[in-house]
Amino acid sequence: METFFYPESIVIFGLSAKEKNVSRLILANLIRWGYRGRIFGVNPRSAERHVNGIKMYHDVRELPEVPDVAVALLPARFIPDVVRACGEHGIRRMAIPSGGFNEARGGGKQLAEDLLGAAREHGIRFVGPNGLTIANTANGLCLPFTPLYRPPQGGMSVITQSGGLGLSLWNLIADEHLGLAKFASIGNKIDLDEVDFLNYFARDSDTEVICLYVESLSNGAALVEAATACTKPVILYKANTTGAGSKAAMSHTAAMQNDEDVIDAALERAGVIRIDTFSDFVSVTKAFRLPPMRGNRIMAMSPAGGFSVIMADLCAQAGFAFADPGREFYEEVATYGNAGIIDVSNPLDMGDMYDPKATADIFHAALHNGNVDGAVYVNQWPRMPVGNDIFSKMFHTDLSQETTGAIRSADKPLGVCLFGPSKIVTKIKSNLSIPIFDTPEEMIRALKIQQQFHEKKRAGAFIPSRPDGIDRQQAAAWLDSHEGSRGEEVLELLASYGVKVAASLVATDGDNAVQAARQIGYPVVMKVVSPDALHKSEAGGVRLDIRTDEEVRATYADLAASLLAYNPQARFEGVRVMAMAGPGHDMFVGGIQDDSFGPVVVFGYGGIYIEVFSDTQRALCPTSHDEVAEKLKTLKSYRIIEGTRGKAAIDNTTYVDLIVRVACLLADFPEIRELDLNPVRILEDGSGVLALDGRARIEGNSLS
Repeated sequence: METFFYPESIVIFGLSAKEKNVSRLILANLIRWGYRGRIFGVNPRSAERHVNGIKMYHDVRELPEVPDVAVALLPARFIPDVVRACGEHGIRRMAIPSGGFNEARGGGKQLAEDLLGAAREHGIRFVGPNGLTIANTANGLCLPFTPLYRPPQGGMSVITQSGGLGLSLWNLIADEHLGLAKFASIGNKIDLDEVDFLNYFARDSDTEVICLYVESLSNGAALVEAATACTKPVILYKANTTGAGSKAAMSHTAAMQNDEDVIDAALERAGVIRIDTFSDFVSVTKAFRLPPMRGNRIMAMSPAGGFSVIMADLCAQAGFAFADPGREFYEEVATYGNAGIIDVSNPLDMGDMYDPKATADIFHAALHNGNVDGAVYVNQWPRMPVGNDIFSKMFHTDLSQETTGAIRSADKPLGVCLFGPSKIVTKIKSNLSIPIFDTPEEMIRALKIQQQFHEKKRAGAFIPSRPDGIDRQQAAAWLDSHEGSRGEEVLELLASYGVKVAASLVATDGDNAVQAARQIGYPVVMKVVSPDALHKSEAGGVRLDIRTDEEVRATYADLAASLLAYNPQARFEGVRVMAMAGPGHDMFVGGIQDDSFGPVVVFGYGGIYIEVFSDTQRALCPTSHDEVAEKLKTLKSYRIIEGTRGKAAIDNTTYVDLIVRVACLLADFPEIRELDLNPVRILEDGSGVLALDGRARIEGNSLS
């Protein structure tokens, strides 16, 4: 990567002095940006001696040295041969902005395979195709073919699947006094992808914040690993979130499966900041230009009472706690009032404080207060007639030095939002070393994101849990003898991982069913056993609270009849007689193997309406007891577990432990493609949790 961003020499293929030659624009960018390395041009069809002073060659073998990087902006059909020629000459790094590969119809996919094959043959790493490739403000490297001015140098590095979107971000930061470090437009990412550049930017001394735009995440597990190891903020915006259609699936888990939910769980684990709007790239980056907010206690201030009220709502919605700076602080603030008609509190209405020095003193006092972790302030710089009145001084006094000094001295963040004519505000932004936010909403949202990021990093590396009582060898033996779609017998597999299941026996006739019921003990539950009725409730295949031998015989015959009514071709393999569980709350635990992120455990509200309410959470496998417990609190159904409408709270620790055990199972055995445990009952008497029904789809074991 260092060779890509700091090449001492570059060769541009297809370069020409013709007006419509696009490669010429790459050369112009290099010259305009002040790149100081050596540049060569190669074009076998050109008779030109030079292009803008750059010497031209007909063949790469004629070059006086082996360039560090080759740029090839040519029709796609020529690119594989150019890659081979570069490889034979010893070039090992290439930027390929050309389109017409796997994003195109026709033979584009084959050309992409030829390109990758040629590169692999010669040990070449390349960025692209179908992207603007790379730029580096530190040395003037600019390989995009769009004519560009060099942006200010700064700490933001950008990885983007869309070159045009990346350039739009350059325009946004230009007015925000933010600077660019490095830029990577990865296009189709056939070779180098977002993970490669993330790993590099994580250790790059010029990069402070990494902004990542993607439309697909094909290497999700590696992204999680890279982002987890990265100590810098990684801000991700993923588009293409609504294209997934519904799938025909065996399990509830797959039916509820939403790639975006899995991505959210994965990014949360890795500490990646996922944003919902493009402009948040700028607002969140601004927040990271402030010192870390090391706690959750905030002070909100404004000379406009309305903004104080708005900020009160926004801070509460974001999850901030309002700081209590103490009696001495409020007594000092009260002395700055003009008429003494406004009560001092947090949020602080400063509308009665006309002296700008008072504002500076309050900033200093608030940030140096031991009970305050950070602050936010909203004001305006209105168009006003020139005057020497108190309002002109109040609104048009420059407090930038005092504000910056208080921030640096206390090492705490003070977010400032300033309203006013855009030209004036933009000018103010360009003269400051601290960020100015455009709205209270973006300021408070971004500061909360910053606070949560630092809190997560302080918590240290994620450590998964692995409970006692797991028999991996027994589970492997069970899986070796089972494949395909499986019903309730999957509970046997779960038992090997310490999951408590209800006692049950399978009966193949009415008399067997009676014997099973007597052995288990009344009352019992009876469920149809059929590979063609995995969702038993849909087939009328479940009967509860059966208490006598006569009921057992009658229910056995009834279940067989219900199955045939549901599906005349269904295979009837008997009835499972199961101990009737005591009352409690029916929850759900499931799992799926995600193609990009690996095993994912899903849990939440269960029962027959699970897909209706969709009250579930997800975690990558393996997970931890702490992670599951925190995610459990975000469920709407958590209020039921806590106790509502006069019912006592139920201990959920055994449910959390069951989820962790299922996650271990999914991580240990990727051949379990889908898994459902529904319902999982948390018993009201506090005796624990029982898995009452299950199903799984198993692929890739030794029998498959």
